[in-house]
Amino acid sequence: MKKLIGIMALMAALFIMTSCGGGNSPKAVTEKAMKALHDKNYDSFVEYIYITPKEGEDMEASKKMLSGMLQNKAEQTYAKKGGFKSYEVLDEKIDPSGDVAAVRVKTVYGDGSEKEEDVKLKKDEKGDWKLDMGK
Repeated sequence: MKKLIGIMALMAALFIMTSCGGGNSPKAVTEKAMKALHDKNYDSFVEYIYITPKEGEDMEASKKMLSGMLQNKAEQTYAKKGGFKSYEVLDEKIDPSGDVAAVRVKTVYGDGSEKEEDVKLKKDEKGDWKLDMGK
């Protein structure tokens, strides 16, 4: 009986490690997205956003437009707050369904102000974690 429980525990651990893959965990994706924002690489940031393709839509044009809007909004925020100084990924919570997650992030601005928020993520049709910018 102990051997069976041990094997089941090992299999569960292996399943969790393979399903969360280090480079595609919610925490890792959030880390990459925050780095892109910090580096003002808005085109790269957009690659981490969950976008539902619409029929007949030029996905690259949509991403470019979203990147431009994001840059405008971010630059306004950075101007008010003295820039984007640093960020820290604090916590990761994956829903029992395994398809949605929330990652707690602390952002520090140049004026010393801080903001903590939950970044929502969900898996896309390929099973990759993406930032969920929906409501």
